[in-house]
Amino acid sequence: MIVPLPSVRVSRKGEERLRYGHPWVFGDDLRDVPEGMPAGQWVRVLSRAGELLGTATANLDARLALRRVSREEVKPSAAFIEARLRDALSRRAEAGLAEENAFRLMYSEGDFLPGLIVDRYGGILSVQILTAGMENVREAILDALERIMAPRLVYERSEGSGRRLEGLDERRGAVRGGGLPEEEIDTDGIRFLVDVEAGSKTGFFLDQRENRRIVKSLAEGKEVLDGFCADGGFGFYALAGGARSVFAIDSSRRALEAARANAGRNGFLSSWEGDAADMFQALRELAASGRRFDLVVLDPPSFTKTRDGREKALRGYQDINRIGLSVLSPGGLLATSSCTQLIDMTKWKEALACAASDAGVDLELVAMGRQPADHPVLLAVPETEYLKFAVYRKRTP
Repeated sequence: MIVPLPSVRVSRKGEERLRYGHPWVFGDDLRDVPEGMPAGQWVRVLSRAGELLGTATANLDARLALRRVSREEVKPSAAFIEARLRDALSRRAEAGLAEENAFRLMYSEGDFLPGLIVDRYGGILSVQILTAGMENVREAILDALERIMAPRLVYERSEGSGRRLEGLDERRGAVRGGGLPEEEIDTDGIRFLVDVEAGSKTGFFLDQRENRRIVKSLAEGKEVLDGFCADGGFGFYALAGGARSVFAIDSSRRALEAARANAGRNGFLSSWEGDAADMFQALRELAASGRRFDLVVLDPPSFTKTRDGREKALRGYQDINRIGLSVLSPGGLLATSSCTQLIDMTKWKEALACAASDAGVDLELVAMGRQPADHPVLLAVPETEYLKFAVYRKRTP
């Protein structure tokens, strides 16, 4: 016997939000909630008048209480999960990414399975399950991934503040298949060793792919500073584009060691130098020493995960770019980025303008970048468009 999903009504505000296309409903906007509903329950969402608004996952213990997965009534079945994953893979194929050996297969709300991230690194799938709703269909997700992608290893990185906010324990480890949790990938002819066990996030930053290409196109003959270098992506693209040298900085010694190994993997060791240091302090010391660069790349981590931290994050972007400009030669290029979801493009540009003002220079826009097609942006869901990237020329009239 098929058991119908429980129904939840939403307020006028919640209804308007869903009709507009945003998948989230907050706890204050729930009405007529069944008693004893467990975290992660899939529910039918109804308007005040009883009209079906779709199917969502529910977690009454979280501030974000509903996350819609479909505008239709669907069941949390293996068939539904597999169809969602196949649809995501099809759209990657349309974008020319499915033949790449590294790409994001599933991007949470952007692919209509909120709280699920899946990245492919060669024969490894790195999986993050961050919501109670996806936790409830975890086995169906893992089964579908094995059927569709036939990986040699599925490694789970279900950890972080988002999972804790959902009331879920953190989990890390191999869950299907076997072998080492490492895989060499090739992006645009540049090789990286990805460690899904120890690496950042799911193992590697895939979202800067197109922006690294921009840096590559501008790097010929330049001395480059690769700030917050992680595994070395921007710096190695710059060297592939003809840069004379790269000086890479990251606060993580593990990241620097991985970057150094990747430099050797690509034959770049003679023109690549790395330093494990606090980025703010390292830039101040470089400025004081008089060292200057023709191209400065700044790719900082997210400066806040909460709304309360937005002002501090904006000050952080202002400060790091101001100091970055101090080590940039006149006429040089500043390639700068933000992955802070809670800071929109307008506010980020304002922080950059303040940084330029503090430094007493003007910035001329050279190029704008964005996140790639495997991180799809939904028009009605601004949170899906988190990555901001721009290249500016430093000018002093």
